[in-house]
Amino acid sequence: MKRVVLIIISLVLLILDNTLMPFLAIRGVYPSLLTIFALSYSIINGYLEGIFIGVLSGMLQDIYFFNGFGLNSLCNMIICLIGAKIGENIFKEKALIPFISTFALSILKDVMIFAILFIMKKKINYFNIPFVAIYNMVISIFIYKRVYKLSQKSYMKSDWNF
Repeated sequence: MKRVVLIIISLVLLILDNTLMPFLAIRGVYPSLLTIFALSYSIINGYLEGIFIGVLSGMLQDIYFFNGFGLNSLCNMIICLIGAKIGENIFKEKALIPFISTFALSILKDVMIFAILFIMKKKINYFNIPFVAIYNMVISIFIYKRVYKLSQKSYMKSDWNF
């Protein structure tokens, strides 16, 4: 049940990222709800869940990323694994470290994408990287607590047994 819920939430957030978020842009910069959700979920739930949500969110983001298919999957998986490592050493109820982590990991993701696309000789606007990270951090203030509450639900804690 947990995986189905994660897939549905990810699909909804992808739709919101591509339909609603551009209307909330400030000077052409808008946050990625899917990335924020993936980071928050991996910080709370650890490595295996971080790998799953990182690859899932990356694959969904790659649908709309024409310059390098698979690049978001790789970068999201890496930042979600780092987020899971950060989550090992913090009190998950407190939200300060996850906010700061969202900022730093958003910058890391965008820098990795920029570096790989630079090597591939593709052009990308790198001036927006810090602004997207700040916007992601601000939005994560509202998302992290909800993801934490979702992770505490009984249907999100139990695994399928066959």
